[in-house]
Amino acid sequence: MMKYNLRIFAVYFFFEAAITARGDTSLITMENAELLEQEYKLFRRVRGPSRSPTIADQSKTIAYQPCDQTSSENPCSTPTSAQANSPVTKVVNKLENNILAGYQGWFSYPGDSRIDLNKWKHWFPTGSEPSADNLHVEMYPYMEEYDEDDLKETRMRMKDGRKAKLYSAAKPNIVRKHFEWMAEYGISGVFHMRFMEGIHITKNREWKTSVLRNVKRAAAMTGRLFAVSYNIAGQSLNDGVLDALMEDWKRLVDEEKITQHGRYIRHRKDGVSLPVLRIYGIGFKTVNVRNTEKIAELIDWLKNAPEERYRVFLVGGTPSRWRDLTDDSREEESWTGIYESLDAIHPWHVGRWETIEGFYRYFENVITPDAVHCEHLGILVRPAATILNYLCDGYPTFSLFCFFRQYMPTMFPGFSWYNLKKHSIPAPSMNSIPRLGGKFMWAQAYQYAAAPNITTVWMAQFDEVDEGTAIFKVGANEDEVPADGKWLTLDSDGITLPRDWYLRLCGEAQKMMNGTIPLTEDIPLDPNDFL
Repeated sequence: MMKYNLRIFAVYFFFEAAITARGDTSLITMENAELLEQEYKLFRRVRGPSRSPTIADQSKTIAYQPCDQTSSENPCSTPTSAQANSPVTKVVNKLENNILAGYQGWFSYPGDSRIDLNKWKHWFPTGSEPSADNLHVEMYPYMEEYDEDDLKETRMRMKDGRKAKLYSAAKPNIVRKHFEWMAEYGISGVFHMRFMEGIHITKNREWKTSVLRNVKRAAAMTGRLFAVSYNIAGQSLNDGVLDALMEDWKRLVDEEKITQHGRYIRHRKDGVSLPVLRIYGIGFKTVNVRNTEKIAELIDWLKNAPEERYRVFLVGGTPSRWRDLTDDSREEESWTGIYESLDAIHPWHVGRWETIEGFYRYFENVITPDAVHCEHLGILVRPAATILNYLCDGYPTFSLFCFFRQYMPTMFPGFSWYNLKKHSIPAPSMNSIPRLGGKFMWAQAYQYAAAPNITTVWMAQFDEVDEGTAIFKVGANEDEVPADGKWLTLDSDGITLPRDWYLRLCGEAQKMMNGTIPLTEDIPLDPNDFL
C-alpha cells in the first residue's frame, strides 16, 4: 500500500480545489500529487533516495492517443517478463528526465527478409565480401544472446575456429532483444534513425519501414519509448529532400499509424500533447540542404499543418555551434531564425571533446551558455509534471512553476572509426577517444544531471559500432571478437569490463537524472561485481 507524507496530502487537496475550479476532475489522483512532489524535488535538485517518476504512468490520467490491445501494429504497452524483473518497470511518456539513445537499426545481410537488399549494409562496403579486410565497423556485437536463425555467417572466424556471425535489424527478434536490454538495464527508449538518402527507392524505403515496425513492436512489448529521427545529411541529398521528408512523414502517420502508438514519445506544448519528431542535419556546413526559405516552410508545416494529425513537437539536430554560427554551423544570419524556430535544440557533440578535462571546458564555454540561451528563447520550456502542465496552460498565477526545463546535449562513451576510415590519408588511429573504463561517459552524465536546465540527454548511440560509440553488448576482450581483423574491445584501455558495462552505466545515469540515486561524480558501480 502506498504511503504518502503530509506534503503530498497538501499538494493533493490544493490541486483538487484548483482543478475542480476548471471543471475537470480527471487529474485528481494521489498518484499525480506524488508525481508533482517528485518533480519539485527534481527541480530543486535534491538528489537522494526518493520515489521515481516510474510510480505513476501518465497513461493513467491522460490518454494521449488510443492504442489497440489486439493489434500487432499499434499495440498498447505490455510488459515482458524481462521488463517485469527489471528495477525500472515503467517509463513516463515525456522528454523530461529521460536519457534517450540514438538507435541506428541500419545493419543488414543478404537474404535477411523478403525485402532483400542483398548487401551487408554497414558491416562491409556494398558489393564486397564479408571479410576482415573489408570491415566497416569498429566493435563486434556480442552474438551469443541472439537466435541462431537470425544470424548469418561471414568469412571471419572466431578464435575457436567457428565462423563469425552478424545480425540484421530486419529480423524482429534482433530488435526485440535490444529493447529487452533497454528494459533490463533501465534505459528509457530511443530515437530511431530514418535516413532520407535512398528513401526514394521503393525497396530501400520498405526495408527501413520494416525495421521501424520492429521498433514499434519491441517498444510495445518492453514498455520503452521511441520516436522517429530523420537524417537529411546524406551526400547525395539537396534541398529537394525537404519535400520528400514531408511526404514520408505523411506516409508514416497515415499508413503506419506511427503517432498513434502507445509508446511513441510525446511532449506537451501550449496545452496540447504532440508527437516528438527530430530532424538531424539542420544548418551543418557539410550538409547540402541549405535553402533556409524551404527549411522554414517545412518547419512551419510540421508545427502548424492544417491537418492536425501531422503536427509535431520538433527537435532540431543541429551543429554544436548553432548559437554563434561558427565552426560546424553555416554562418549566414538567416540560420539564427531557423534554429530559434525549432521547438527543441539538440546539438551534435560527438567528437567535440576528447578528454574529461576537454569536456569540462566545453561544458562551461559552450553547453552551459547554450542551455541558458534556450531558457531565454523558451525553447523546450514546459513544466515537468502532468498537473503543472495542466495548470500552467490555464492559470497565469501558476507561472512560478512553469520552469525553463530542458536543453538536450549529447553524451557519448568514446569514439573510434579506424576500420571505416583506414584508407584515408592520414588514417585515424584505433581508440581515438578512449572510454577510460566509463569515466569519460560518467563525467558527462554527472554534469548533465547536476545542471538545473538540462533534463533530457541524447545518448550516442545504442548500436553504433561503425564509429565505436555503441553502448549495447559488444566484445569485451579478444576472446569475444573474431580472430582476424582489428577490433576495439572494452578492455582496450587496460581495464577489464563486462560486455554489458555501458548498458549498466546508462541505466545508472538515468537513475541519477530522475533522482532515484544521489548525484555522484564517481561511477557508482564496480565492474568486478559483474565479471
